[in-house]
Amino acid sequence: MALTPGQIFLADQRGFDETAIFRRYSTFNFEKYYSEHRAPYGDLFLCNDESIAGGKLNFFLSKQDSYQIFFPITGGIDLVQGGNEFSIDTGQVQVLNLGKGEVLEISNPYANSVVNYIQLGINTDMFLLRARDMLFNFDFEKNPNQLIQIVSHPKLPFKLSAGIFAGREEAIYSMQNNQSKFFCIVIDGAFEIEGRLMHARDSLSLWDTEQVELEALSNNAIILILEF
Repeated sequence: MALTPGQIFLADQRGFDETAIFRRYSTFNFEKYYSEHRAPYGDLFLCNDESIAGGKLNFFLSKQDSYQIFFPITGGIDLVQGGNEFSIDTGQVQVLNLGKGEVLEISNPYANSVVNYIQLGINTDMFLLRARDMLFNFDFEKNPNQLIQIVSHPKLPFKLSAGIFAGREEAIYSMQNNQSKFFCIVIDGAFEIEGRLMHARDSLSLWDTEQVELEALSNNAIILILEF
């Protein structure tokens, strides 16, 4: 069987940056990290796996008009954009419109615990929804062993899904549009995705496909899927 065309981004080959405040792994080129093999994938230019120390504050400078997607993994984060405050926890996804030059404050509200989240950035030339309309909730416990569609709105140019699976459980992701691109990151555990073995924090991009088959190879394996 021929493999679907794609590219694997191994977790141990990501860019890395660390200070007393944060620890960051970058799948694509970001700030000081650059590799010719880590160019943006279509409009997806940012996939950062970031942790912030207890009670600390970090800043994100938007260098282009974009949708920024925040997916907390452990704990929660507080966001401040232009005086507007947003708090998100595990089981929630916040999408924000960020214009070029805007600065976003990202802070850890827990004094003694490190928080971890995934941040995705997608180029756009049009903002159609307000931030308050772009907070999405989901519940892994109520929907085990299946992909949950978390973000799906006709005014947003992407769809976000996720799922938690027991070992040997299978799922099929059907693309909404045959022109769309597929990107996923394994949050925890291991999967086989279209014949490719993927471990925690590995990412995969696929194109020219109508559906994606995946199988969990460990218990409590979690995957995050972006179609855009």
